[in-house]
Amino acid sequence: MAKSSLPRGTRTARTTRHLRCDYLFLELLEEDFGISQFSLRSAFMGVPPATKKQAIALCEWAIRVAGSDPEKAGDALCAWAKKNEAGSYDPRLLDAPELTWEQAEHERRVREGWL
Repeated sequence: MAKSSLPRGTRTARTTRHLRCDYLFLELLEEDFGISQFSLRSAFMGVPPATKKQAIALCEWAIRVAGSDPEKAGDALCAWAKKNEAGSYDPRLLDAPELTWEQAEHERRVREGWL
């Protein structure tokens, strides 16, 4: 086996537990679990977004707790996010100043892939 040229502990490879949720991943969660985009975004799209591994585990928990009802599962996710100050309930987002029109337009273009 070849040895790495990087010193031990400085490898740059990321494991799956570091991959963060994005809008495409939330669409997959919606397809798999039936939970609404509003609930998924509220729970997982914070600063920084939740890890994909955590999001899957929480969706499984929410569906189990809700008795397989996606609407109740979405409510459970939102309640979890509020309790844990995660996602859009993170105090850093709640206390942040409002975006100007220029900032909002830039964010929209980035999301749509224009920039």
